[in-house]
Amino acid sequence: MKKKKTNRRKEIKYNPKEWDESQSVVVEPEPRQRSEVSTSIRLPKGMVNKLRRVAERKGGVGYQTLIKIWIAERLEEEEAA
Repeated sequence: MKKKKTNRRKEIKYNPKEWDESQSVVVEPEPRQRSEVSTSIRLPKGMVNKLRRVAERKGGVGYQTLIKIWIAERLEEEEAA
């Protein structure tokens, strides 16, 4: 008989009555500085499936990350030529 896995995470109970407003501070978010540009390309489903399999073999990165790595590598090659 197999042992049943149990979730061993410690549950943190939150009691709103214990909240101390005097300890609260106002935090201003830093302005976002985007150095990236969002782009979109359409790829065949089969190609995306292959990319996912390769990405998993390459260490479990996402397929979009793998595409960015490959593009960066190729750009370096092209600039060196």
